[in-house]
Amino acid sequence: MATRSFALPRPVPPAFRFALVGLSGLVVNQLAFALLTSAPFNINILVAAVVATQFSSTWNFVGVEHWAFGGRTARRGAVSRFVSFLGLNNATLLLRVPMLWLLASVIGFNPLMANLFTLVALFMVRYVVADGWIWAVVADKPLGDLGVVGADAPKRHLSAVGPSSAFEFVYDVAGVIRLDSDVELPELRYFRTETSGKADIQIRVARVGAFPSMHTRFEQKDTKLSYFEHLGMAGANFRITMGDPIKVDVTPLLAQSRHVLYTNVIEALLRFLLVSRDHVLLHSASLVVDGKAVLLSAQTDTGKTSTVIKLVRDHAYHFLSDDMTIITPDGRAVCYPKPMTLSYHTMASIKGGELPRRQRAALAIQSRLHSKSGRSVGRFMGNLNLPIMSVNSVVQILVPPPKYHINTLLDCQIGTEAPIGHVVIMERGESLRERITRDDAVPQLIDNTDDAYGFPPFSTFAPHIRIGESDYPALREKEEKLLRQALGNASMWRIRVPGHEWAEVLPLVFADGYVTPENAPHLAEVIAIPISPDAAVETVEEGSIRTAG
Repeated sequence: MATRSFALPRPVPPAFRFALVGLSGLVVNQLAFALLTSAPFNINILVAAVVATQFSSTWNFVGVEHWAFGGRTARRGAVSRFVSFLGLNNATLLLRVPMLWLLASVIGFNPLMANLFTLVALFMVRYVVADGWIWAVVADKPLGDLGVVGADAPKRHLSAVGPSSAFEFVYDVAGVIRLDSDVELPELRYFRTETSGKADIQIRVARVGAFPSMHTRFEQKDTKLSYFEHLGMAGANFRITMGDPIKVDVTPLLAQSRHVLYTNVIEALLRFLLVSRDHVLLHSASLVVDGKAVLLSAQTDTGKTSTVIKLVRDHAYHFLSDDMTIITPDGRAVCYPKPMTLSYHTMASIKGGELPRRQRAALAIQSRLHSKSGRSVGRFMGNLNLPIMSVNSVVQILVPPPKYHINTLLDCQIGTEAPIGHVVIMERGESLRERITRDDAVPQLIDNTDDAYGFPPFSTFAPHIRIGESDYPALREKEEKLLRQALGNASMWRIRVPGHEWAEVLPLVFADGYVTPENAPHLAEVIAIPISPDAAVETVEEGSIRTAG
């Protein structure tokens, strides 16, 4: 007689149990709301909705405590967990209105789909904070100050958050800045290392803030710079403690949105910490052409990425960066190969035929949300009394930016560093080619770099940065001096084109040739100009040589 074997049932994942508890809470909420708004109570519907939320939140807490996260040895006491969970459920309600407006009015989602999207987003926020903080497990090691991670450092899951003596992710940026982090930073993956050393920046997941508030606020207490949004500890809050090392505490929500954390907090610190080490983090693309680095600077979303891809693909130039470049005081450009944020048009021109249909559809949504117009909406919302960092974090968790490393798109060589030979200010408009001086170029390069940090909350906390004896104005002044020094031997140009013709014009500049109607027929009424670095220097009386189409 044949015997049958029975497999043990798989354990239900905590996230699924958490979701089931939440669904049961919806029933409790509806029943409580119906009871409160009918006889004999007849409570106002807005008041009834708030009270019903307390009933359903209490019900959900019992389910999460005894089933979803049952068996955990949590660091926080039961009363603290209950109060925190109640605050979490009330706080996340503040996210729905701005998210719903962004999805339906800006991106163009169907209102019903947008509403469903926000419900899923709120679930994710609640689960991330509950798992990562409220029911966080007791750390394996004693809590204390953060140390330095070695090659054999223990790995830790995000749910075991809090101070520890080890970090899972270590980055050595060009041998100048070292970061130890609880959170993976994909933009710095190229610089990841296992070697030990003294950290310049330490990033850890922790509680920042407590209860919800009516406004976004910034606090400075001695060396601590704290940013709080409406959602209390459920929001994308952070605290920067200036010192050696600089310590950055981030909430679980912000830790889950790694791109927002890096772009809006960490990269700004890297910029000015590099300045304190006599380096510049410049918002520019960079290539190596005939052994010389070429810096391409422009306002955000002008077309640097597509230009770099075409130049690398068609001319086999070595790639250094498409977004940020490290500049040394002796005039070298050092690679900073972050993943590229691509538009649908750019991706389609590279590998469009190879993209699956589902990926094409996703990219169409991603590129629209993370386009210039999408970021402009974000900046506008940042000027309102809205939890913009929290909204941005949730949106980017659900719809990640379309990021690709260049070597996944095409065969190319990634360089390490090269002396700077050319600097090009890229603009769009009526055709213009002008040789400019360092006095013309440097302020524009700084302005283009500032443009990359226009999204909140940079303008809130940056003026309070102090590194060693240098405050924010002193660091900015030093940044400009370092850049002037580094560009002393470079030729500098402003090139304006009506469309996206830079990839056709720039090789002529790099080759010390001439831009003429014959070799650039797509440019109307172009006057021939010499491109050599030494050309027409004696005639530069007003700071530049100018020709316009």
